[in-house]
Amino acid sequence: MPRSQHPRARVGLVEELVVWAAALVGIVIRVGLWWQGRAFWRDELALVQSLDTYPLAKLLGPLSDTQSAPQGWLLLERLVTTAFGTGERAYRVVPLLAGCATLVLVALLARKFVRRTWTAAIPVLALATLPQLVFYSAQAKQYTTDMLLVTALLLLAVGMLRPTRGPDGEPDGGPSRRRELAWYVLIAVGPWFSNGLTLAAPLIAVWVGFVQWRRGERSLAGLVARLAVPGVSVLLAALWARHLTSLAPDFELYWMPFMRTGDGGRFWHWTRFVWEDFGIRELGFDRPWALVLFVVPAVGLVVACLRRWSRSAAPLLLVPLVVAYGFALVGMYPFGRRLVLFCVPGVLVLVSVAADGLVSLVRRVAPSWTAQVAGLAGVLALGSVAWTTPVSLDQALRYQYGVDDYRVALQFVKSRWKPGDVLVVGNGDRVAFRVYGRRLGLPADRAYRALRVHDETRRIGCPLPRALTSADRIWLLTGDRVSIYEEERSRYTVIAPFLDRYRRVYFADKGHVTIQVLLPGAAATVDPPRARCLGFAPVGPAGTPARPPALPVE
Repeated sequence: MPRSQHPRARVGLVEELVVWAAALVGIVIRVGLWWQGRAFWRDELALVQSLDTYPLAKLLGPLSDTQSAPQGWLLLERLVTTAFGTGERAYRVVPLLAGCATLVLVALLARKFVRRTWTAAIPVLALATLPQLVFYSAQAKQYTTDMLLVTALLLLAVGMLRPTRGPDGEPDGGPSRRRELAWYVLIAVGPWFSNGLTLAAPLIAVWVGFVQWRRGERSLAGLVARLAVPGVSVLLAALWARHLTSLAPDFELYWMPFMRTGDGGRFWHWTRFVWEDFGIRELGFDRPWALVLFVVPAVGLVVACLRRWSRSAAPLLLVPLVVAYGFALVGMYPFGRRLVLFCVPGVLVLVSVAADGLVSLVRRVAPSWTAQVAGLAGVLALGSVAWTTPVSLDQALRYQYGVDDYRVALQFVKSRWKPGDVLVVGNGDRVAFRVYGRRLGLPADRAYRALRVHDETRRIGCPLPRALTSADRIWLLTGDRVSIYEEERSRYTVIAPFLDRYRRVYFADKGHVTIQVLLPGAAATVDPPRARCLGFAPVGPAGTPARPPALPVE
């Protein structure tokens, strides 16, 4: 190599190291969180209860407690837990690997759109440290698989639009056979592992086919023939996912704010709400910047389209976002929270393109060391938006995500359990007993759940079932984030109907999960409060109705 090329080669190596160092940071953070083996939180518990107990055939149908996940992903989870056990780490291996692999694919994707390799570190660094993305890389949920497969599809799509080069170094006019095979296989198989891919794949495939047809690389008949089998697979996966969702009416009720339904006059209010939520929760913007900073990826799209070599591929980066918003607009898929994490990689890559364009512009205007300093300052400013400090990340993961520690609480109950005891949990806490109570060996026939009743009149002397009043001791276990009655902490809701004939002898707060112990006999120094009564029903196994008939009272 000529001596004159050595400095450039060294610069290129440094830029590569910056990008992969950012990816390594994200991988280390994710592995560290996974290795902690934190207890399942309530959203995981709701899914794990079905994975723990359902046979394979039943697992492919409706899941318990309005949960939903792609069938391929569920089979993968069953395969991993069959091999490695059903501990927290085993259940989270697939999300962990998907989260780490996404960092690598985003680095590769960003490098295809920037002139300066080191600017590709911006989306990688953002993905590495955004709390929501880190959290779901170490949780037994499918959202990181959505990100991984959609990013892989974008990477393959860019490769389909970039001609390969023959032995003479000239473009040979089309993608390699290996890449083309991977492209069609991913479109056909991916939707069974990812709902995000099911949404994004059709429009991405249409765009790639349109560009290939316009270039004369493929005929319409040839494109239709190649996409026939993948298209049928996407359609079947979408119909089956829609069918399963329709069997869980609470799913749509919960996500209604994130779908365009109801009063047509509130369109702009709803639009502002969902985009602000996306910016704050998924992209980590501070609230005042949630909408303004969407200008940055928009600038990145313009920059990419102005460059001839990335013009045809640049719109692909926004396809997942546009599709998700479009489905929310017609009320078919929620545009909110973790369900749209698969839109994040493309948006962040556009941020790196904007930074790359800024550096190019500054160097063109002032081609000197001042241009480099100014360009670097601009990139650092964008990087400060993408970067979550270690302190902020630790704060978010420790206190904002997955704080309901039912495992510790139920371990405590198990360690002091006596024959004749009964356990009462809030109705929303039933999944915790079905997972951890079963694993700890607590008697399922002595576990009950407290239900909301239609008559909410406050009174003293609520009727109680014989199954509770005949017990020697009553344990109450509730998570305050899962209310029985709205705007009232469950720890108070569940104990109040007992206080006219029982006294509390123990209280503890185990990570937002409250344990209380009652013995017969009202406290002599405390007047019982007027309280809304409760119904009680057995916790039951996974698949038991969310609102079963209450036990008869005395």
